[in-house]
Amino acid sequence: MAYLFKGTLKGALCRECIEPLAGATLKAYRIGAERDATQLAVAHAKDTFALVEAKAQAAKAALLLADAVIDEAGNFTIDFSSAPNYGGEAFELDLYCGTVPHLKPGPTPPQPLQFTITAVQPMWREIGDDRVAAWDYTIPHRYWCSVRGRFGAWTICGRVTHCETKAPIGGVRVRAFDVDWLQDDALGDGITNGSGHFRIDYNAADFKKTIFSPIIDVEWTGGPDLYFRVETLSGTVLLAELSARGRAPDRENAGPCFCVDLCLEKQPPTNEPLPVFDALGGYLYASDIHSAVPGSGLTVGDARAFYASVRLNGILPKLLNGQPMEYRFEWRSVDAHGNPAGAWSPVGAGQFDSTYLGKLERYAPAFVGDPNPIKTAYVHADPVNPAGGPLHAAIVGGWIRVPQWSNVFGPEGFFNPNGNMLNIVTRALLASPGIDVTGVLAGVSSTSLGAPLAINRHVALRMRVREVGNPASEVDAGTCFHVAIENTLYDGVAKGGSWAPSKADDQLAVVSVDAQQLRVNGCAGVTTGLDVLLTAAHANLGTVSLVMTGPGGPYAFTLPAAVPGERIGAAVASGWSITALADCAYIITLGAQVLLTTGDSIPDTVWDQIAFCKK
Repeated sequence: MAYLFKGTLKGALCRECIEPLAGATLKAYRIGAERDATQLAVAHAKDTFALVEAKAQAAKAALLLADAVIDEAGNFTIDFSSAPNYGGEAFELDLYCGTVPHLKPGPTPPQPLQFTITAVQPMWREIGDDRVAAWDYTIPHRYWCSVRGRFGAWTICGRVTHCETKAPIGGVRVRAFDVDWLQDDALGDGITNGSGHFRIDYNAADFKKTIFSPIIDVEWTGGPDLYFRVETLSGTVLLAELSARGRAPDRENAGPCFCVDLCLEKQPPTNEPLPVFDALGGYLYASDIHSAVPGSGLTVGDARAFYASVRLNGILPKLLNGQPMEYRFEWRSVDAHGNPAGAWSPVGAGQFDSTYLGKLERYAPAFVGDPNPIKTAYVHADPVNPAGGPLHAAIVGGWIRVPQWSNVFGPEGFFNPNGNMLNIVTRALLASPGIDVTGVLAGVSSTSLGAPLAINRHVALRMRVREVGNPASEVDAGTCFHVAIENTLYDGVAKGGSWAPSKADDQLAVVSVDAQQLRVNGCAGVTTGLDVLLTAAHANLGTVSLVMTGPGGPYAFTLPAAVPGERIGAAVASGWSITALADCAYIITLGAQVLLTTGDSIPDTVWDQIAFCKK
């Protein structure tokens, strides 16, 4: 039985700025017999957090039980399987840091440091063959910022909002400066995300240098005196604080962690369109589909359901809040009126096809005087190529990253989106099992031998967008609340009637025609009567046509009355009689349209034919 100690460990820079301690090592030590393990385990971490000097590290090395490296999300698992004689008792946790997150490179590499955090007595639970305990902890900013300061790592975390509405402002650049005795130091800059947050990392050398550096490095106070400038990404100044602002009590002598709120009087202009999913193929779902509850989910005007692979499209920019953008689609089941009948689920790799996202344009003449110096190529999002590449968008964790290539004269070229987002495979969302109608002859219902009549399925679709790798920035970018889909295929469909009988599989509809006289007389010929039998069936049955060609034709028929999803029965000659026809060969053709669309095309008419001789 293994003891597994799992959890997350993060460090606070301020109330709204928390970072996972990725790359650090969490060490579990046995508590020496001379110390009171119970008292240590109940003590608050603020009373036990302490630097472990090199000599003390060496002294406690023999007490090490196990350790684990913290991952990018701050998660860890300490496995005590190799710890001798460990029986679930309390232990002491130390954090060993070779560096700290976002530390800027300096002239000399930092010296590793080790800190005792606290002692823990886990509450073990049996899970299968193991005993597991959880521990989630965020080191308070008072201690974590002190650790960062020892590494020379200084950080500014902040947020930019609109002064009046308090709405966050994303996609702007914030520059930080230190008021210095001769010239102000530029400490760095950061770009705000969708929630208006930004982060600037710098080190002590950035504010201690002077115009005489490296001979003289002087900072009269312990930390920088901060003021800020906010700009658009193109450099338009939106906020310019005076350097004197850095001498105010709330800005003077800032420590290794400094948090600030900035506000703008006006919303900045944007040069990048907003992402929006608004169409299935050529159908705008807001106006061309009955997509609002309690609508049918069919197209407006021609009442078509969607089938096969459907192109989801709209406006697809490269950026969101000034940051590289990624997106995914989600779907859920709804009832026939569009009311939710399931939870949202991401569209997975098996539920979409390779999608043409746009063109890559590159200035690359093949030779001097090349009459076509600008070369173009297609760029796709392809679930078969998720790693991305020169002509493929990367797909990471189900999110499609919009290619950022933006230099037509460079080797990477310039990517120009065309608005396509995803070719969704509708049959992969909700199963539409095939229906076997073997034995069903023309003239009777497709359900006469027990086969069901297919019905439409109903789903909702929505697009989610976010800055690449930033879940906090995730937002909706368009929702189609209801769309009808139908992908049923029919097997064993009777074709050729009694003239040249056969069976057909994978048919989009049941379409069969025959004549009663051929069933009785075979090839003996038709003399005084012609009773044409037909069956046309589909959940979205459109126009059904029946025509006879031959000498003096074409000849029309009056069809049997329609019933929901079917045209079945006998057709009557319209304006002509079989006895008046010349003795010759004639062909009867039955055609049925199915009201389906991919959004860009509709299926061909489904046909059946028979021939006979008038004698």
